[in-house]
This record gives sequence, C-alpha cells and structure tokens, in this order.
Amino acid sequence: QASHRNHGQIAAQRRGALGAKPVQGLSAKSAIASTASVGVVEASSQSCGDASRQVTTCKGKYKLKTRKAAAKRFKVTGNGKVLRRKQGKQHLNTKKNTKRKRFLSAPAVVEKGDIPNIKASMPNHKIK
Repeated sequence: QASHRNHGQIAAQRRGALGAKPVQGLSAKSAIASTASVGVVEASSQSCGDASRQVTTCKGKYKLKTRKAAAKRFKVTGNGKVLRRKQGKQHLNTKKNTKRKRFLSAPAVVEKGDIPNIKASMPNHKIK
C-alpha cells in the first residue's frame, strides 16, 4: 500500500512539472466547462419535443429500403417503365431454334397489374 501512495505522489509531481492545473476545488461540470468550450443547444429550439434525441431527425419518417431481390430482377427505364427478363431461356436450349432464343433474350415490359407490387418493393425508384 505504501508503494501506491508513493506512486500517486510521483504522478502528481510529474503533472505539476508539465504545467497541469489541479482541479480539486472545482465540481465536475465546472471543470468540463472551464477546459473546453462546448456549444449547448437549448431544448426549446428543438421542435421534436424530446431533448435527449438531438441526433435523430425531427421529421418522423421511416427510411424506406429497396428490396434487393426486386432491384436485381427489374430495371426501371428513364420514362418510368419497368423491364423484366423473359422466362424460358435458362435450360433445355438445344431444342429451341436461334430465333426463339434471341427473342427470349430481349427484355419485356412488366404488365400494369404487377406494377403496384414492384413499386412497394422498390420505393426509391421513379416508377410510373
């Protein structure tokens, strides 16, 4: 225990040699305020109501996320149309003629009845 006391005295002497100020007489809040100038935001300027939530946005909107599976399957054109791949070209292609395979490669426009589901899956895309 004597070595702990000596260690504390040596540490205090080192701090004094470096020019550190003793903070024993000050309270914790005043010590922080004296060492750093902190900009304090008043709670009355917040329109959210809860002063503890200063980092979050006050709009209260949920950030809508895109379903990545839908984003990989569909492409939205500049005019707002949604394109998809045609089915039937994954396997058993040897018995299909070249013209048929070529037309299966071209993208197709999604029907109107399926657009609401795709809009819900991809909310940040400009789908008409």
